[in-house]
Amino acid sequence: MSVDEEALGTAYDAARAAEDAGDIEAATRLFRRCLEIDPDDHCGVVMRLAKYGAATPAAAPPSYVATLFGQHAEAFDAILVGDLGYDVPAIARRLAGPFVTPPARMLDLGCGTGLAGVAFADLAGEIVGVDLAEEMLEMTDARGIYGDLYVAEAVAFLEEWDEAPFDLVVATDVWPYLGDLTAFAGAAARCLVPGGLLVASTERAEAGWRVTQTQRFAHAPAYIHATHAASGLEVVAEEPVTVRLEEGVPVPGDLFVLKKTG
Repeated sequence: MSVDEEALGTAYDAARAAEDAGDIEAATRLFRRCLEIDPDDHCGVVMRLAKYGAATPAAAPPSYVATLFGQHAEAFDAILVGDLGYDVPAIARRLAGPFVTPPARMLDLGCGTGLAGVAFADLAGEIVGVDLAEEMLEMTDARGIYGDLYVAEAVAFLEEWDEAPFDLVVATDVWPYLGDLTAFAGAAARCLVPGGLLVASTERAEAGWRVTQTQRFAHAPAYIHATHAASGLEVVAEEPVTVRLEEGVPVPGDLFVLKKTG
């Protein structure tokens, strides 16, 4: 479907201006206009509308995630690591390392520019990368440590995967773009060998899951435990982490290592 980008840009800029001015009624109306122009929601306005009483989406729109990360691919590492203090892959490697038997066949979901691949390279005999933004995968490929690379949404990829299962699935900074993790948990479990590991991070909520003020999702540790246990994934290690800085303020989150019990 063709999108009138000029009309979309005008409506979105007006919505943000109304939002910044505190005119939530006008902002809501204009954000809804954005959805009329662009039903695929490349601007992620459903995430903003959720803050103002609209239905909470089960996940961020894939078009929005692809656009968001595609636009920042070349400067991604400098922004995420340098400006936002992102160090989750290295922490994940430290926490998961004692549970991994190398050389592991690894799937890196939401691989971005390949930071998790670099962190886990010493444990992985093969790394498959998946990301929604093709521009990101070009950066990943340049690292020379990944095998196959796929442009896909994480849950859809897991549900459709029909080749050999993985020893290790890493999903750092994926859950913040997924609200309801039920489908993810079941799909991840089916793609792991018995005893295989899922390593993932999230921003922290007090209960259940919710959309944050920065248009991401946060999850409570209890929700992670319960949802994944129902799919045969047991938490074997977890650690509170700072997932990144937001305007210089640490954003609290949690890192989990889960094992397939069946």
